[in-house]
Amino acid sequence: MDKDILHTVKSVMGCMLVTALAAGCAQEDIGNAPSEGGGLSASSYVSLSFASPQGTPTRANPTGGETGDGQETGQDYENAITSAVAFFYQGTDQKGVNSDGTTLIKAVVSFNNIGNGTDENSTGIDRKYTTTPQQVDLDDGTYNVIVVANPGADWWTGQSLTLADVRNHIQTTAWTVSESGYSNFVMTSAADATLTLNSNPSNAPAKATVNVERMAARLDYKAEASYPCTDPAYTGATVKITGAALVNNLTAGSYLLKRVADDVNGVPTYLGNETPDAGVQTNYVLDPWTAGKTSANNSFTIGGETKTAEDLYGEWFGDISQNPNYWADYVQPGTEVTVGTEKWQRIGYTLENTTAAEEAGKRYSTGVVFKAKFHPAKVTSYTNSTYTDGATFFAYGKTLYASMEDMMIGFYGHKFNNGFSGIQNCKTWDDVKSFIESTLLGNDPSGYRDYLLKQVNDHQGESLTQTELTSLEWSNYMLNECGYSKDENGKVVLDQNSKVTRIALQPYGTRTYEDATCYYTWWVRHSNDNDDTKKGIMEYAIVRNNIYKLTVNSIYSLGGEIPEDDENEGVVLDVYVNDWLLLPTETLPM
Repeated sequence: MDKDILHTVKSVMGCMLVTALAAGCAQEDIGNAPSEGGGLSASSYVSLSFASPQGTPTRANPTGGETGDGQETGQDYENAITSAVAFFYQGTDQKGVNSDGTTLIKAVVSFNNIGNGTDENSTGIDRKYTTTPQQVDLDDGTYNVIVVANPGADWWTGQSLTLADVRNHIQTTAWTVSESGYSNFVMTSAADATLTLNSNPSNAPAKATVNVERMAARLDYKAEASYPCTDPAYTGATVKITGAALVNNLTAGSYLLKRVADDVNGVPTYLGNETPDAGVQTNYVLDPWTAGKTSANNSFTIGGETKTAEDLYGEWFGDISQNPNYWADYVQPGTEVTVGTEKWQRIGYTLENTTAAEEAGKRYSTGVVFKAKFHPAKVTSYTNSTYTDGATFFAYGKTLYASMEDMMIGFYGHKFNNGFSGIQNCKTWDDVKSFIESTLLGNDPSGYRDYLLKQVNDHQGESLTQTELTSLEWSNYMLNECGYSKDENGKVVLDQNSKVTRIALQPYGTRTYEDATCYYTWWVRHSNDNDDTKKGIMEYAIVRNNIYKLTVNSIYSLGGEIPEDDENEGVVLDVYVNDWLLLPTETLPM
């Protein structure tokens, strides 16, 4: 991107946006220092334009940068502007926003009562909106302008501001969500802009074009009605994606202005480019905590308070719930978004989230959890009842079982029915110990053996009561300790007696798929280093004003009972990245 001409705006933006800034202008004078050239002009008028010019796509297979292979028109609620604020300052040596941080903000002008765009000749992603001329009480001269649209709380009032204050401001709210949906997406300058005041009247205002970009990033997905499972262990099985949700979605805040650097501890360039525009990315986009996101660190300063990694995110994968019921509620189908003739499911929004390349992954990188229904072609059942498609099943290794009874028969044969009744013949705790040694296997998938051994050790020298003996029966153990039973119709029932069946059985290698539901985890790619043997710079990242579009291409194997961090098996995705702009297809294993 050409930054030599300060008027030049970032060339490839997703359909911006913007509605005109109409009358209702309020100004706060800051500093009132003399300008470079010209006399006092308390009656100069200014008109700002907001535009998203069409760019030429150049990059492929998601690669960081400002230019992409397509653009996407934002939804109306993503584009709407209800207010804006402009910061006027005079940069040094044509450095613009990268001028010395002590540079004074000369004036702050707030625009309210935003109207409609005034440029009737502009359409679609090239639309340009121009504000009604407003008076600005500044001396004549040339000024740099930083704009924030939908800024929220007026954090800038009642103080003298410097350029550093604006650059370093951490915006904690980048959109508003309510029962009616999303609104008030915060947008900030995407490139330097300047204008010159020269006692401009209202009918000939000083003009500047300011390109703005959303601070938020959006994630969408698209899936087929059903996928064949290609894992030979599950021949004939099919999978249906039913929802998706974000994990490690950063919510703690974002710098007001985008910044890049050669490394996570480097000196930032404000409103700089991700490089190169084509090929492998070599620099970082920085969020407020990028440098501190290391495996050795779990302490961050947020809002003047010391917080942990968990506090950075809305749903931190490092604190992942082991309860599948939580994920069943958290992962939802999504909201339909129409793009041209295509229909996508919006997963949600998040703030910029980046790490050093070597730190990428489940601790800090943003991911997507897909929920799916697994429809097996073969489920082992030794009991009288057969497996009903969509019902709960259990897995041990690559074998699926219709119930825990079926799994136990698979391990013990008829001994499970005949031999396990031997527990009822025990008279003493020593008899129980003998029963364990003669009947039960060390790899018992229900945990029954381990449970009985603990009971024997806890009751040495004590007499065995009939009540205790009854509680030791396998069916009572499964109900009381694992929350598992079957109802009168032979249907599996889970999570009884305040026990989560999946958690109870997991230590013994048994996986519980309630209602045939499984999960696949995908760590979101921003760039592609074309090297599967290492993690590249910005390969796993989220950057503002991008739409990350995930198309489920195929599904290989059975997912996890709960989300897992392993991407080696599961789904294959086509990944697109869109600067409210689109990148071409890349097939990546998950």
